[in-house]
Amino acid sequence: MRVTFELCHRASALFPAASRTRTGTPPTAIYSRPHWPRLLLALAVLTGRVVCGEDVPVLAIEEMRLPALRIDGQSARAHTQGLELVAGNYYVTGRREDGTPQRAFLFRTDPSRGDWDAWDITPIDAQGMVTSLDHPGGMQSDGTHLWIPLAESKKHGHSIIRSFSITNLVSGGRLRSDFEFPVNDHIGAVAVSVDRRLLFGANWDTERIYVWDFNGRLQRTLTDFELKARGLGVVAGVAGRPGVAVQDWKIIGERLFASGLLRPPGPAFTTSGSCLAWFTDFLGPNFQRHSVTLPMRNGIQLAREAMAISEAVVCFLPEDLGTSNRLFRLALPDLMRQSADR
Repeated sequence: MRVTFELCHRASALFPAASRTRTGTPPTAIYSRPHWPRLLLALAVLTGRVVCGEDVPVLAIEEMRLPALRIDGQSARAHTQGLELVAGNYYVTGRREDGTPQRAFLFRTDPSRGDWDAWDITPIDAQGMVTSLDHPGGMQSDGTHLWIPLAESKKHGHSIIRSFSITNLVSGGRLRSDFEFPVNDHIGAVAVSVDRRLLFGANWDTERIYVWDFNGRLQRTLTDFELKARGLGVVAGVAGRPGVAVQDWKIIGERLFASGLLRPPGPAFTTSGSCLAWFTDFLGPNFQRHSVTLPMRNGIQLAREAMAISEAVVCFLPEDLGTSNRLFRLALPDLMRQSADR
């Protein structure tokens, strides 16, 4: 069963024609063609089959304003991690950073509102104390639940993957998970295959990809060779290679869409580029991969944090939530026409 992202789907009908946001202000169409260092390009060509970063197409970007973030009537700030759209609602995971200790939150709004619902989803230990699992990640819905990873804010830390019922997301209510399982790694993003009843988890820098069933049983782990073939993962060291570090990803029908940053393997390179890649038969030996480099918006990497996708529009939320928030949308058909085949 495929989740329908209603708001993004409605927006897709407006491309490429001019349209208006909910405030009546015409959306901004931005055209960008940034240039990446030749050294990074040469490294990508020589060490792997990384396609993102080689060319940046000219694409229209639509910008939509979101409400200011307030929690309990007070201005708040959260480091954005994941985005999902269900039945016209925007769901965002973020780590609240304007308090001590930092906390993991789930937020919700819709185009008709001027505020957000907010739930503290930081796990509590057996003694009732707040744990160090303050980093919520990229998420996806299976149609009835949101699957959200909650991790320690450190590489190779511990995680819990939790399933939250969407119908139980009541404003002002306490949120409890219906199911959870632990992972001995930092899981930064989860994608959901409803048809196969599988969960795909990407760890920090996508050095590993895990596949579990809906009962939390590990089915498969993809590591260096398999990830290199797919252009995913950043490997440091002498034998390092650039790759796409997945920030958020979604399974829509038979395709797995992954957004993230093309990152170099070491500190000598500082430039990174936003990438959207999509796969058919991702786990199979004859998988197909396509990718496209995303344009920048005033220096902002669109794929550096949260992403949601429908059949017609890709939505990006790259900036932290605070007093001023905005969502960027690109037409998926335009992106797919610009893709580089592998």
